[in-house]
Amino acid sequence: MGEAESAREFVNLAEILQKADSYTEGKAGTNQPLARGSDVEIAQRIVEKLREAYGGNVVYCDGDFYGYDGKRWEALEEHEMRRYVHIWDGAVIVGKKEVGLNRSRIDSILKESATILMVKDWFVGERFGINCANGLVEFGVDGTPRLVDHEPAHRKRHVLNAEWNGPLSIKGSKLERLLTLPFLGDPEAEDKIKVIGEAGGSAATGLATKLVSPKAIVFEGEAANNGKSQILELCRGVLPERAVASISPMKFDDDKYRVMLAGKMLNTSDELGTAHAISGEIFKFVVTGNPLSARNVYERMLTFRATAQHMFACNELPSVQGGMDPGVLRRLLVLLFGRVIPEEDRIPNFASMVLREEMPLVLSFVVDGASRLLRQGKFTEPGSSRGALERWANLADTVLGWLDERVVRSDNDNLQSTVAYVDYSKWTIAGGRKPYSQKVFSQKMQAAGYKPDKSGAWRGFRGIKLVSMEDRIRDDI
Repeated sequence: MGEAESAREFVNLAEILQKADSYTEGKAGTNQPLARGSDVEIAQRIVEKLREAYGGNVVYCDGDFYGYDGKRWEALEEHEMRRYVHIWDGAVIVGKKEVGLNRSRIDSILKESATILMVKDWFVGERFGINCANGLVEFGVDGTPRLVDHEPAHRKRHVLNAEWNGPLSIKGSKLERLLTLPFLGDPEAEDKIKVIGEAGGSAATGLATKLVSPKAIVFEGEAANNGKSQILELCRGVLPERAVASISPMKFDDDKYRVMLAGKMLNTSDELGTAHAISGEIFKFVVTGNPLSARNVYERMLTFRATAQHMFACNELPSVQGGMDPGVLRRLLVLLFGRVIPEEDRIPNFASMVLREEMPLVLSFVVDGASRLLRQGKFTEPGSSRGALERWANLADTVLGWLDERVVRSDNDNLQSTVAYVDYSKWTIAGGRKPYSQKVFSQKMQAAGYKPDKSGAWRGFRGIKLVSMEDRIRDDI
């Protein structure tokens, strides 16, 4: 979080405290003594003062208190809320002793305050558009953008630190150089840059999980200094820090990490390694925005809908637990970074420089990407991305990989089930991976289009055979 944003939030907290009942001579007490001093009564007083401070625009949703600050619904940090409850320690109770607070009572008061202000799925009704410094950029059905004034009804939790006053050309800018350096000489350069803009637009608008075919974008580049980390940093920096998570998909099945996705617009990770497999089922739920349950350690379970656009970077594509079924494949777009940027063209912290000096251009680039994404109804997909995804499917699903490398179609041949499974198991183990059970192997063979057959005591697959050296030579030719 930047210094300016931190300072503004502190001012907001100070305003809330100032609007609480007055204190005289440094002695705790209120102008309106409490009738009972119960946790519920104190919670009701707290809610009254929060509503007063925020003009009635206060809710509790997705595990946080939110107040509208004129441009966005800001989450009130837990320590802020606890400090606000502290005000009531020593408050006067009619005909009784003063209020005495401890940790458990503070927890109870906050819980009751949350109950009063609870609005389930409040942010599901978020207005579609990009919330920037001077208003909300809305989009027509044809993707045409226009600017409207901020409103609490927009239900936006984040605001981008730049103004939008119409399209801007990036020609000759640092931003153009940052975007083109990784793809110089690449015949798909234009399409790949479009994908980056669309991903940024998807994150900034909240469109990610609303698309008919949501996509997680994966930057793949084996060599170092290919620009993918700088592009990922650019996409992170477009959004406020609070709007961005950095959770690897390998951790999506862990409650304490998954809960960090609540309320985020973008989730990125540049550590997508191969040491652990991605859980395919959880991955699909996260990318598409299905309801998720998660919780922090020692806290209650929270149910929310993930809304973030996911962008990852890797040198080598990881495996997927359970293999690449069609549901997982539909949710992935691999963007290849194949060029090593020459040393003389490398600029340290280039993305940070662009964000610092050309943020209005970056916002315009993102708005243009969102507009195109809406017109198309889907992400631009370079031809190389389709090939990369097919290659990943073969790597991620050991049966598909085995079929690709060890099996060819042959009308005059048949492959016995036991022989096929033994060969598959040896091939998988030799590659350092664990083979599926024979039952799962058979199911995946059917899913790949190889239906098992039987004749008497024979069981197997018709019209295929294991690859011989002659077959390999023939395929190469």
